[in-house]
Amino acid sequence: MSQAKDTRYVFDGVPIEPVPEGTNLLVTGPSLGGLRQLLMRLLSGSAEEGSLIVTADVSANEAVADFEAVAGTVDPSRTCLIDCAQESDGGESDRIHGVATPGDLTGIGMAFSTLYEQLYASGITRVRTGLYTLGPLLVYADDVRPVYRFLHTVTGRIRSADGLGLCAVDPAAQDERTIQSVTQAFDGKVELRQRDGGHELRTQGLSGQLDGWQAVDL
Repeated sequence: MSQAKDTRYVFDGVPIEPVPEGTNLLVTGPSLGGLRQLLMRLLSGSAEEGSLIVTADVSANEAVADFEAVAGTVDPSRTCLIDCAQESDGGESDRIHGVATPGDLTGIGMAFSTLYEQLYASGITRVRTGLYTLGPLLVYADDVRPVYRFLHTVTGRIRSADGLGLCAVDPAAQDERTIQSVTQAFDGKVELRQRDGGHELRTQGLSGQLDGWQAVDL
């Protein structure tokens, strides 16, 4: 009798146990202390998976370079980007959609839906979505409520499509109430910190995970 295939999302080289399809994680940590590198590590999956990256802090080209530094050569047919950074490269294609500002949550949501459907139409049914970072969206919004509604909609779509959602934010740049509000849109949290010249992470809100802080090589 054959065993059922394990469909959980796996994180190679990171001390996080596999998580079920449809999981959304808030990834917190210092922007200049490894947060981007950790997000890219978590976005890096198997060759059969696709990636959809929303970049608000850096341009699409910079995001691709960061992703390649972790995942190796990136397959453009399996990677899509939404570039809403102020310092955007301005380049746009079938796989890269530009949005004028991080404050255009409707535009980001429409681009997300279009590119996600595009990946599915090409036969990619397992997609990891990453947002780096949430900070510019919060700055432009002036109020956490529209950002929460946006996150609630996006994470709901990821959940219904059996994808994996990852959203990075630097908690030191936001007030505690804002972080508590946006956390409600996610199934769990991955916290990153710098410690003794290295990095450590821990998970919260997820079952079957390691307890406490774990060393991670970024």
